[in-house]
Amino acid sequence: MKWDFIRRRLPLVGLAAALEVFPAAAESRRLSLEQALAIALERNPDMIEAQSRLEESDSRLRAAQAGGWPTIKVRGAADFWSEDQRLFPATRNGEPGAFGSQTVGAELVATYPLYTGGRISGEIEVARWNQTAAQAQWSRAREFLAFQVIAQFFELLAQQEVLRSLEAAVAAMEEQARNIQALVDVGKAARVDLLRANVRRAELYELQVRQRNLRTVQQRAWAVLLGLDDAEAPEAEGTLDLEESPPCMAVSECLEKALSLRSDYQAAQAAVFAADAAIRAARAGFRPTVSLQASYGARWMPSPTERPPGTEALADVGRVGLMVEFPLLDGGLTQAKVAEQQARLRGAQERLRKIELQIRFELETALSELAAARERIKTAEQAIVQAQESFRITKEKYELGKGTMTDVLDAQTALVSAETRHARALADSAVAEARRKLAIGAMGP
Repeated sequence: MKWDFIRRRLPLVGLAAALEVFPAAAESRRLSLEQALAIALERNPDMIEAQSRLEESDSRLRAAQAGGWPTIKVRGAADFWSEDQRLFPATRNGEPGAFGSQTVGAELVATYPLYTGGRISGEIEVARWNQTAAQAQWSRAREFLAFQVIAQFFELLAQQEVLRSLEAAVAAMEEQARNIQALVDVGKAARVDLLRANVRRAELYELQVRQRNLRTVQQRAWAVLLGLDDAEAPEAEGTLDLEESPPCMAVSECLEKALSLRSDYQAAQAAVFAADAAIRAARAGFRPTVSLQASYGARWMPSPTERPPGTEALADVGRVGLMVEFPLLDGGLTQAKVAEQQARLRGAQERLRKIELQIRFELETALSELAAARERIKTAEQAIVQAQESFRITKEKYELGKGTMTDVLDAQTALVSAETRHARALADSAVAEARRKLAIGAMGP
């Protein structure tokens, strides 16, 4: 059931959904796996940071796309000349005009890029691939966060089982101490047996203190993972039931599936494509650019030194022009940019290959851990049955005067150990199953 929930809920949980889950759970501080996942997806700092990086990539794409649209600017200037200048060039022979050493002007300028040698289209393609990479990284961050929450959840459940086992052992030892005291009182047991029972009870108390402290540390770590600031340490609410998983496929089949599903692999692929597009955008520096420009504005001469009758000190003018620029020499700047992007492409290709190797390693490790955990569960279950029977028999033998207190203590230690190993194996199996899904990339929808 928990995997179905993860597949349904792993897309970013909205604020309303998280607020519906959290207040009810906050009263008791007992969180189910479903509640913990909803809270973590909403409040975990790493998740919020990943969301901000995704928004940043969206903004960069819009900025790159804006480079292909026309721009309109207001431009103003105040000029002071060493020699008097005409306010505007003459439009016909013999046309009088105003002259002066100061001019003030303002104009509206519109520019539209017609051809940039592939720079704008290349930058848009780079931004789109970077956006794809950011989306994939965000998805992987959600999956990894879900895995961490699940792993910590089952570690807490296992720790709770260990504490319950210790509580039962303490209760059993207290009962045993009372029985020994009764036997000592009637002269059927040695006082040293009572001392041994008390020592064993003290050891169990000490072990309880250590395990409770470990659970407190685990709870605080879980609270940090969930993004709970000043909240009381939460407890995990659930059971360590073993869930059947589909048979493990061969590593080669898992690898093929992982390469199609893993979002971090997809992000690395997008980074390679982005680096390749960046090379094409950088090479645009070798090509000419063509743009259309139009302007309309006014120029004013505040203190003309010469102003013939019929002329004005304020005039407006407009123009439309085609601008062509061809790079002849840039000091090797464009060549250096191309070399930089080529080096970045090689690095991105190697990172992609590294992730593929890492995926294979993670798959092999996860499958091995899952198989080992399942075998440990079977062994631990048999050990518990045998340890329980051994403890019962040794207690009865001691009460009948046919056994020693040392045998009883050893049998009880074996039972606690078997129960602890069983709880740990169940938790490890659940974590290994989550790790297998994480390695394949199947934790998401």
